[in-house]
Amino acid sequence: MRLVSVTGLLAMACGLAAAQAKFEVADVHVSPPDTNTSGGYLPNGRAEFHGMTLLQLISTAHSVPAEMIAGGPAWIATDKFEVVAKAPDKAATGALQTMMQALLAERFGLEVKREEKPMPVFALVVKKAGVLKESTFAGDADCKRNVEDGTITFACRKQSMANLAAALRMIAGGYFDKPVVDRTGLAGEYDFRLEWLGRARAVGAQSGMSLFVQLEKQLGLAAETSTAPMTVLSIEKVNRTPTPNAPNVTELLGAPPAAFDVATIKPSRPDETPNANLKNGVIDAKGLTLKQLIGIATNMDEDAVRGGEKFIENDRYDILAKTEPTLSIEALQKMLRGLLEERFHLKTHMEMQPVTVYALTAPKSKLKDADPAGRPVCKMAFPDGVRTLVCTNATIAMFVDRIQQAASGYLDKPVVDLTGLKGNYDFSVAWAAKQNLATDTTSDRPAGLTVFEAVDKQLGLKLATQKHPMPAVVIDHVDRKPTEN
Repeated sequence: MRLVSVTGLLAMACGLAAAQAKFEVADVHVSPPDTNTSGGYLPNGRAEFHGMTLLQLISTAHSVPAEMIAGGPAWIATDKFEVVAKAPDKAATGALQTMMQALLAERFGLEVKREEKPMPVFALVVKKAGVLKESTFAGDADCKRNVEDGTITFACRKQSMANLAAALRMIAGGYFDKPVVDRTGLAGEYDFRLEWLGRARAVGAQSGMSLFVQLEKQLGLAAETSTAPMTVLSIEKVNRTPTPNAPNVTELLGAPPAAFDVATIKPSRPDETPNANLKNGVIDAKGLTLKQLIGIATNMDEDAVRGGEKFIENDRYDILAKTEPTLSIEALQKMLRGLLEERFHLKTHMEMQPVTVYALTAPKSKLKDADPAGRPVCKMAFPDGVRTLVCTNATIAMFVDRIQQAASGYLDKPVVDLTGLKGNYDFSVAWAAKQNLATDTTSDRPAGLTVFEAVDKQLGLKLATQKHPMPAVVIDHVDRKPTEN
């Protein structure tokens, strides 16, 4: 993302536009517990944001990375909200973004100020002149990113160095945790191809496939740490509770569809790779068992789906279902559940049952209390290819949420907080990615530690599997074959 300076005149014009452009109707409220984070602007003139903190909403509305947003109370990084808004017909994405700024100002009393400050950046510079050749391609400029067998490729035609600098953080966030600015001095357009390994894999014998190494080898460029004047958004004022919705907001927005417009279910090919995508009003699932589909529909881990005959774990299906564009994963899950009930005559009920989880306990906690005034945050870093989770003023609930995502290669079951720790803490924990785990796991070096060993040695906490009472979906009835399409 490229950030540009804003003059006082332009800022005034943007402020006037924000005051004039508004959504026709908007539903703003606190998110229910465990809401999946999703959101964006839809082509049908709607904006949908689910399970997002106010910090994330401000970042999206103003096109400013969260680390470039200063000030504000600690809760802006923890409290989560739902925002669904409808714009006038044929509103462009840029107009929706302006409307989103106005909505946050109106409903949260948000007041912000843009200013330029020197900030840490990566500067893209020429290390070996002459490696890049100017493009002679006659067609349109384009870029394609691909991942195959762990190798990432990024191939571009007719691209400026400014565009490359802007793209690097989006395509390689594991390497670039700060904005990238173009200081190459190269003014032309170029064709190029980059190949590298993700930061967590580019260690040891594979360190030569680091993106930093490959930038110089393939393009003659280097990414050096530096500072540059960047646009920073300062929060001057904000309210924790949004103003109330209109009494008839649901009717004005239109109720979400109860069923898919079209849905097909068919047996999978024997060699089909299991996969599922839920986005933009479409569910595209391939090679999944009924047990897996029920787990997706109920937002439950597969181990928490109980009962049923053996075929629910063996027979595999493909499902393609479509409805109007929506970015709510919960809405799609609810519709998938309805589809399974209709086509497989699925009947279930919920009850508490012992489920295998990773229990987080604190036998010898080394955590130190944090300054409560700091903004709660847990961020991933990859120094020397080691996965590192750095948390500031974080609760154990935040840590559980992030470690489940960051160490998914190890943690294939839910993580449950049984520590009893209620404070806010500053800490970091570093471990080896599972595919890069060193042979000698007795070493104190993070490169030789599993996530379980790292949590134990560095934090004094313990992650271990055990049975724990959890909500479970119990199958009362399900047909083996779905009704006809």
